[in-house]
Amino acid sequence: MKRNYKLKPIKNIIENFVEQKSISDGIFNVKVQKAWENAVEKKILDYTKEIYVKGEVLYIKVSNPILKQEILYSKQKVINLINEELEKDLIKKIVLK
Repeated sequence: MKRNYKLKPIKNIIENFVEQKSISDGIFNVKVQKAWENAVEKKILDYTKEIYVKGEVLYIKVSNPILKQEILYSKQKVINLINEELEKDLIKKIVLK
């Protein structure tokens, strides 16, 4: 007797696995960190201590107050660069710590 199995493409299996909330949040935060690395200059990157996303807000902890001010002045530009790197309009706001 032959069994009829419906095989799912590996792509669908991986997508279902990644869609689990905690995994997709972690992967998204890694993507945002990579986008940050690609979007900002090395001097800013060197002083970045923490970066993560909650909802549509990007939280950034910068240890240099002068660079913090520089980022504040160019918030919208940074948002645009990050969204461009992510290829989606996901970040709406930046909060600096």
